[in-house]
Amino acid sequence: MHYKGATVKHPEFVLQKGDTIEYTKYEAKRTFRERSSVPVLFEDGDIVVSFKSAGTPLTGKNVQNVRALNNSLNAHLTKLYKHSVAVVSVNGMRLEDSGICVFSKRDDIKKTLKENYDKAKKFFRVWVCGKPQQENGIFESYALFNDRGFLKDWSEEHVPEAQKCTLRYSLLRTEGEVSLLEIEANQLFENQICMQLMHCGFPVLGDKKNTRFKVDYPFPYVFNYKVKMQHPAGMKMLNLTTSVPAIFDKE
Repeated sequence: MHYKGATVKHPEFVLQKGDTIEYTKYEAKRTFRERSSVPVLFEDGDIVVSFKSAGTPLTGKNVQNVRALNNSLNAHLTKLYKHSVAVVSVNGMRLEDSGICVFSKRDDIKKTLKENYDKAKKFFRVWVCGKPQQENGIFESYALFNDRGFLKDWSEEHVPEAQKCTLRYSLLRTEGEVSLLEIEANQLFENQICMQLMHCGFPVLGDKKNTRFKVDYPFPYVFNYKVKMQHPAGMKMLNLTTSVPAIFDKE
C-alpha cells in the first residue's frame, strides 16, 4: 500500500477523511503482527471499541500486575496519534466480566453514547447449570431496586416501581449437567445476566453464588460477543462483534 508516494510498512497507519491510497496485491515473504498492546475492534473520531478479558480491570489501578484496560488504551492511542488521549468507558464491567467494551473519545458525546449503549441489543454466550425445557424461549422477571439503585429483589409479576428484565435465549448444546445458551438482552444493570439466570433456576457456571458445582472456576462463563447500537454522532447503526472463544462455540 502506498500513501503520497511512500510505502506503508506497518498496520497502524491512520487515514484521514479525503486521503487516497494505492494498493497492489502481492505475496508477502513475511508478515508483521500488529503492534497494538490492546485489541481494538472498532475506532473512529468519536468512539473506540475494545475487548476485555476476564481478570482484567476496566479502570483504576492494576490488579495482580494486570494493567487496567482504560489505561492500556490511553497509552496505545497516545503513542499512535502522538498526542495525549483519554478515553472513558460507557459500559460498566466487573473484574470477572469479559467481552466487548465501548469507550468515548469525546466528552461532548459521552452522555449520548451511554444512552445509546444502554438501549443497545447485546448478545452473550453463557454456560449455565441445568437445561431449559424449550430450545428457544424467554426468561422474564421484574427487578426491584433500592434507593441507591442496587437490586433489592425479584418478582414474577409486575408491581409498582419494578422494571421488566427480559432475556431471550436459544439452547446451543448440552454437556452433562450444563448447557450453553445464546442470550439476547437489553441490560439494565451490571451482573444482570448472572443474577437473573440464578433467579430463574439456571445459575451461571463459575458464578461465585453458584453452589451446585464444587469446582472452583476462576470466572463466570459469560461472554458478550456482539453489540448492536446507534452511533452517537448520527443515524448509522454499529454492529460490533468479536470472535467467540472455543469454549463458547456452539459446535
